[in-house]
Amino acid sequence: MPEIKPEHLVIVFILFAMVWEVLAGRTRDGRKSREDWNMALLTGAAMVIVQRPALVLATAFIGGLLVPQWQGALNEFAAANFWWVLLAYIALEELLHGAGHWFAHARRPKSKTLQRVQGLFKMGHRPHHLSGGNDGKGQLSVTQTFVEHWLWWFIMPNYWFQFFCVYLGLTEVFLVGTVFKGLWAAHNHVNWNYDLYFLNHRWAWVRKTMYGLCHILTFPTQHHHHHARGKNSGSNLCNLLAIYDWLLFDSLVIEKEKPKVYGWKQSPEEEHSIWHRFFATDLKKLA
Repeated sequence: MPEIKPEHLVIVFILFAMVWEVLAGRTRDGRKSREDWNMALLTGAAMVIVQRPALVLATAFIGGLLVPQWQGALNEFAAANFWWVLLAYIALEELLHGAGHWFAHARRPKSKTLQRVQGLFKMGHRPHHLSGGNDGKGQLSVTQTFVEHWLWWFIMPNYWFQFFCVYLGLTEVFLVGTVFKGLWAAHNHVNWNYDLYFLNHRWAWVRKTMYGLCHILTFPTQHHHHHARGKNSGSNLCNLLAIYDWLLFDSLVIEKEKPKVYGWKQSPEEEHSIWHRFFATDLKKLA
């Protein structure tokens, strides 16, 4: 019998949620386009076959070149202080993700050098916001969780942090932390909005408790508004810890209804070609 690895839990959850979306009719009538399905297949395959292995090899090479004495250095410390190290890992990984994500959505910097760097981040993140077509019928789907430009994996600081932690010997921390964060991020992309039930509950204490929790953790409707077409698409940048959106990035938005329209407007090439979405490299169009 094959061993079930922790990371397989994320795949199982995504498959389960995907089947539920299909059976519940959440992908019909333009809510999810053929290009959305194909992008999920393409980016999922690229992540498993190319991007993740490339980052593992790159961090191992750089670590071995610059700090070979650090390889496995924190293994015993992590084993003796697992839960504290795990909490620190999740907090730091989420902070780095939020910072990179914030930069991709931030206003254009004055520095020409920073403008070029930001162009890479905007290009890398743009496919994540393309869902459905330009008709406004598109909806968010769990398969959008891992849809990005091929470049995104190589420029986001949290991915480098993850695999450098593995180099330091925090393998179990990496696995548990990545599974937990992966499950939470995936659940925020599923086409459901259970948090609205609590935010609009007839009992005031339920509404206020949920409203308070939305300042600490990111719930589905919060992230759905990040995928909206409009002012809220620059909000709720963190997949897990909304406290960073609240206290650090000033990007917390708590709405009490679903977005009216999902997905950014697409160019003709983006609307009809997954290869253009995944490989486009023309930074001038993002200037």
